[in-house]
Amino acid sequence: MKRILQQACAAAGAVALSVLLAAGLSAPAWAGGPAGGGRGPPVLASETAGVTPFTGLRAHELTYSGMDGVTTGGIRIIDGDTARTVATVYSSQYANFAWAPDGRTLYISETYWTLGNRGKREDVLSIYGGPTLRNEGEIALPGRLISDPKTHTFALSPDGHYAYNYSFQPAPAVTVIDLRTRRVLTSVEVPGCGLVFPFGKRGFASLCADGSMAVADVNAQGKYVVHRTKRFFDVLRDPVMDESVADEHSGLALFITYDGWVHPVELADRPRFEKPWSIEAAAGMSPATSQVGAITWRPGGQVPFAYERSRHRLFVLMHEGPPWSFEKPGSQIWVLDVRTHRLLERWEVPEHAYLLAVTQDAHPLLFALSYRWLWIMNAESGAVRRATQIVEPGLVGVKGE
Repeated sequence: MKRILQQACAAAGAVALSVLLAAGLSAPAWAGGPAGGGRGPPVLASETAGVTPFTGLRAHELTYSGMDGVTTGGIRIIDGDTARTVATVYSSQYANFAWAPDGRTLYISETYWTLGNRGKREDVLSIYGGPTLRNEGEIALPGRLISDPKTHTFALSPDGHYAYNYSFQPAPAVTVIDLRTRRVLTSVEVPGCGLVFPFGKRGFASLCADGSMAVADVNAQGKYVVHRTKRFFDVLRDPVMDESVADEHSGLALFITYDGWVHPVELADRPRFEKPWSIEAAAGMSPATSQVGAITWRPGGQVPFAYERSRHRLFVLMHEGPPWSFEKPGSQIWVLDVRTHRLLERWEVPEHAYLLAVTQDAHPLLFALSYRWLWIMNAESGAVRRATQIVEPGLVGVKGE
């Protein structure tokens, strides 16, 4: 076959040269080839593409997963100081991700089928790192929850030693993975509960359907023991959002309800529940209620909260709407002090936003994302610094979260 192709190409070249001569046009100087006394074809200068080695996720870089349904999923990294794409890592649709504490290794919890959209299913934890963010292997998982993007279905322990993957096969459970030995240690059943919020060295908590929390930690024998807490929110009248924020480093979780009530919880084997407070009341308004037809400011969006640890500031996407309008994007960003329960700022969003993220450095950037645009803002003044078009985002993350 190769010989036939070579003969065909040679014949085509001869025909083309004959056409040139018949038209009275001179052939190129090299047409006769070296044997005909020509100089031979010109040699093009080689070109090399400059590739900047990846040295780790930087403080002002945003990571987000693509969810436009046309292109592949993909985990994308954007430099907040330039609004330029730094890297893209391949992933499946509906993947979740987390960075190692040093920002050098990316872990992706994802699912594939051997025949694309069917065939044998494979759930894996893929590992990427090095100067080109190449694939460094994967860990087979016993299962994972595939759903609309949810931040808290996958997380790492604060020291990056363990990964926790929420699964629903065949029942609610959290798979614990040792990232140093790259093996699955165990699956911890959490009946009637969902999501995973790590704390301490090996503990984690899950929210439960009755308004309580399942808490899992290892005992003296190194085995996980699960117990349930008291109910701390009304799951029927005003449930908490699954995109509530949790600071793994301090153990503080802020579980925020559809009506804007903040339930602070110090995560531990014996969690400490603090008195809830209202976002609307912090702004001098009456607290929102679930009464039919009650129009007021409420939190909403896909990932509507971001927490700046060092200054104890909570950023919230807010919109005006009736009860249970939690999926509506935010037209404003409210900045609140979680210690004093006071509203600090209210900023307009250039375009209604669905997702928020804030960097954890001394000069923080605030990222507000719509389904097509990323707005990069000064997290202290709310001023928009730059903007760029993006693929429809699913989840977001920054270094040090």
